[in-house]
Amino acid sequence: MKILGLSFGKKNANSDILTKEALYGAKEAYPDAEIKFINTQRLTIDRCIGCGACSMALERGKDNNCVIKDDFQMVEEEIRKADAVIVAAPVYVLQPVGQFKNLVDRFSCRHDVSAINWVLDKRRNGEMPGDPDAFPQERFKRRTVSYISVGGASTENWTSMGTATLHLFGFPVMMQVVANYNANSMGTIGNPYLDEELIGHMQEIGKRTAAALEMAPEDVEYYGPKGNGTCPVCHQNLLTVNGTTTVECPICGIEGKISIDGDKLHVEFSEAQQARARGTFAGLREHTTEIQGFGAICGPKIMANKALLDRQMDRIKNFDQYISE
Repeated sequence: MKILGLSFGKKNANSDILTKEALYGAKEAYPDAEIKFINTQRLTIDRCIGCGACSMALERGKDNNCVIKDDFQMVEEEIRKADAVIVAAPVYVLQPVGQFKNLVDRFSCRHDVSAINWVLDKRRNGEMPGDPDAFPQERFKRRTVSYISVGGASTENWTSMGTATLHLFGFPVMMQVVANYNANSMGTIGNPYLDEELIGHMQEIGKRTAAALEMAPEDVEYYGPKGNGTCPVCHQNLLTVNGTTTVECPICGIEGKISIDGDKLHVEFSEAQQARARGTFAGLREHTTEIQGFGAICGPKIMANKALLDRQMDRIKNFDQYISE
């Protein structure tokens, strides 16, 4: 069993402490586990430039390596090796620090299980080049993950998008979320070691994240010390409303029906909706199908309007000239 801890905070500060205590908990429960810890703060993980090279390489029969060469490759390799992952990131402005999103953007487009399977099916049918059996199979293995959001504010709504955004990490490879924890109020706690209950939660998260690997997915019990949340899939309390009784979980992309009993709100998400959440194969496949259909829609439009677009794009490419006239 290989367990990876990823911290996006300062060295030996709150995110490091909480991640390492979770790893200590996992090691206590599974002494033979191989533990790896990475602090990313001083690593270079540049943003995705949207070049599409990784996707095009995959469709041309090659592995979809990223063209940007920095520390992302090392972190990616460790994620691929891991069976379980603990992720902690500080929240500076409502969401996790930007380096986390850089990693997610680079990681997601290369590891979307549905998109990769779509290409491998094409290879098997002879519609695309490449050997489907030669593709790295560890990309499809089951992994568990837990998220720890770290914030200073005592008012929890200043960190309300912390654990929600951390969920973006595990979507593409369908990691099973075992636990969320919003470790806010660090500005008044001072140091995690001054809160024994907090440290206890971290160690329990580590134990449960590792233990889940030996359980059937349906038997894994979500660990949410601050409540199970409104959405039964991601366990977050965020909702998108549109003026009707139909609401959506913005993290999972699933619809539910809202009802109010006195001052209590309830949202019912059907089994069918839960089965198409973003972290499921069905949910990912919906997105893959949508994206793969773009060419057939946009291609004819662009070709039919080529002269117009060439003229208009000249205004963009030579902006300085046009704006000064």
